[in-house]
Amino acid sequence: MEGSYFYWCSWVCWIWATFLMKKTKRRTFFAASVLLLIIFSTYRMVMGTFSVTLSFLFLLFVSLYVVSQNSGWKFGYMFVSTMTIAFLYAAFRLLAIVDPVWVWMDERWMIAIVIVVISLMLHHDLAVRMLSMIVGSCQGDIVYAAAVKGVFPYTIGSLSFFDVLSLSCACLVGWSVLENMPVYADVIQKQMRRNKPL
Repeated sequence: MEGSYFYWCSWVCWIWATFLMKKTKRRTFFAASVLLLIIFSTYRMVMGTFSVTLSFLFLLFVSLYVVSQNSGWKFGYMFVSTMTIAFLYAAFRLLAIVDPVWVWMDERWMIAIVIVVISLMLHHDLAVRMLSMIVGSCQGDIVYAAAVKGVFPYTIGSLSFFDVLSLSCACLVGWSVLENMPVYADVIQKQMRRNKPL
């Protein structure tokens, strides 16, 4: 069912932010943003010849604002990486229409895995990886919608799109945990030694 991955991941994020994160402004903003994404996902608006969900517009504007805080070569590199992900996303979706034979598993999972691999290759920091992936996927969905506009109706920021984005974010978080596993193990080992009775 479309949207199942999105709603499941969104509620997990909201519960984690509300009950497990420290009470800061960032935590409040994150929890409120997740709730707004869930609420706005069912509302659409028409912009010219395109139908767009409000959750897509909200996510795009917030992520573009965060990207705009960078300057110089960081902004330039972020621009290149997001455009790379955007065209990769759009190309994958279009190829799935033209030649669906090679889509041998759930298309959402395939797109998510490809996007995650590219993000891992382009960036090293988890937050930057997520940001470039979100902006790139949003731009890619716009390019895809423009390409299929005259063929069949498509809503920009559909639940299928948010499923892909949710799976991508979950995979990135999982990879980050694996990357930092030695650090976590070292911290736990030091704590155990510290608490060990003489």
